[in-house]
Amino acid sequence: MQAACSPNYEIILRRRENTLFFKRWIKHPFQMGTLAPITPRLAKLVASLVSNPSDLIVEIGAGTGRLTRALLAEGVKPKNLALVELDPEFCVFLKETLKDAPECKNSMPHIIEGDATKLPEIIPESFKGKVSTVVSAIPFMYLPTIVREQIVKSSFDVLKPTGSILHVTYNPKSPLAFKKDLKQECVGKLWLNFPPGFVWKYQPGWPS
Repeated sequence: MQAACSPNYEIILRRRENTLFFKRWIKHPFQMGTLAPITPRLAKLVASLVSNPSDLIVEIGAGTGRLTRALLAEGVKPKNLALVELDPEFCVFLKETLKDAPECKNSMPHIIEGDATKLPEIIPESFKGKVSTVVSAIPFMYLPTIVREQIVKSSFDVLKPTGSILHVTYNPKSPLAFKKDLKQECVGKLWLNFPPGFVWKYQPGWPS
């Protein structure tokens, strides 16, 4: 493969991502939610909304790492980034490809094969209660309500008191609109994405 910083490398990597994602979608369509990974433009938008890239970040539903690389490019340090992914093939892909990222020359993100409903049990001990942002690309709208609630609770259990969840979705309506105990705000929109993308921010407390 070409050098990590070359345009050819990016093209080849995106093709590999799309191919793997589509294969996994065929096998687990509802777990995947979409036919392809998040677009680079939408990933960049999500990453730009992280309030402090120097803080500890957890990404759930890391997939092929496209959003991960946007977070690293935004300044998130690999050692401060924990990636949680349920699919074992994606975890292998993450380990294989992220080591070639320029930002990962000296250290790698924590890559964890596990369930986002169990974050307190699987993320590094040093992260617990100190995470500023949980970034989610999990397709909430395809999950049962109880599973969405479990993921939210799990996320808040590892966040620091001022922390928040950033969730990317392809529906303008919040997939957690039924939860009246959350502050919910749409903080990003990308209408020219295909499909259009939306970023929701969630914090504990009654909606204003």
